[in-house]
Amino acid sequence: MNLFKHTKSDIDKLKYDAGELVLSALESDDITEIMLNPDGILWFESRSSGMYPAGTMPAFQAKNFLHTIAGIQGLYITEDHPVLETELPLDRSRFEGTLPPLTENPSFTIRKRAKEIYTLSDYLHRGIVNQKQVEVIREAICARKNILICGGPGTGKTTLTNACIHELTKLCDPSQRIVILEDVPELQCAAKNVLSMCTSKNIDMSALLRITLRSRPDRILVGEVRDKAMLDLLKAWNTGCPGGIATVHANGTIAAIQRCCDLAMEANIPKPVSLICETVNVIVSIERDPKHPAGRLVRAVTELKGHKDQDFIFQHLATMED
Repeated sequence: MNLFKHTKSDIDKLKYDAGELVLSALESDDITEIMLNPDGILWFESRSSGMYPAGTMPAFQAKNFLHTIAGIQGLYITEDHPVLETELPLDRSRFEGTLPPLTENPSFTIRKRAKEIYTLSDYLHRGIVNQKQVEVIREAICARKNILICGGPGTGKTTLTNACIHELTKLCDPSQRIVILEDVPELQCAAKNVLSMCTSKNIDMSALLRITLRSRPDRILVGEVRDKAMLDLLKAWNTGCPGGIATVHANGTIAAIQRCCDLAMEANIPKPVSLICETVNVIVSIERDPKHPAGRLVRAVTELKGHKDQDFIFQHLATMED
């Protein structure tokens, strides 16, 4: 999270370096991601048209854009440190940029923050979920089950998580203290008793989870778990803080639980099968579907029942085919 104040001249230069095409995409409610490839082609992803090439950006302009963002955020990007991970000062969108030698020419990806919350009712109206799936998710939230939302890149895990958080604030005790942990601020919660924290250069997700346990949480929500912090999250959920929600990159239910195992084992512990079975209750799997009008659907809502001989046992609670 940026702690630096932005001057008008900073923002003016940033807008100049971004260019009209990128600025217009940032203003468009239809466009969700902005990507520059090393070949200089700008690609946009929109809700209405999917992914398409939208124009070009010269390498010198892209390099200036990356350096301006880094400077405003008090960071740096060089040949020795050719990666920039931060938020875009214009609107706090998630920003990932690279320079040579990591890529042939400068590149970046901007994941825009949602301006409005899509509810589970919106998902139902668009056919991304069915009625049974909505009911099962709502029941899991009310019963304070720990929910893991999985899917590949760009499937809409964060947007679906925000929809679940919206349900949480409607259905549950408003006095519950909700702690939200992220690398960049994307989750949105309208509850009154909320503590939101983001990682920084010196504070990683594991550190945030340790801070959280001293902050009197009722529910712990995590934007995404990418490393050994998975073990800390499992322990946190399993120490009197049920009803959490987190996302992981995984293509399906079985892959999601295996991903939990792999990440937790990065903390140099044996395979944490029992801990996962005690802690993760429900897995919601969302995936891309080019044949679907919305471009994605929730494939299944599944309960993790336990394990036998190191193999996990699942029960589908609601699938798209139901």
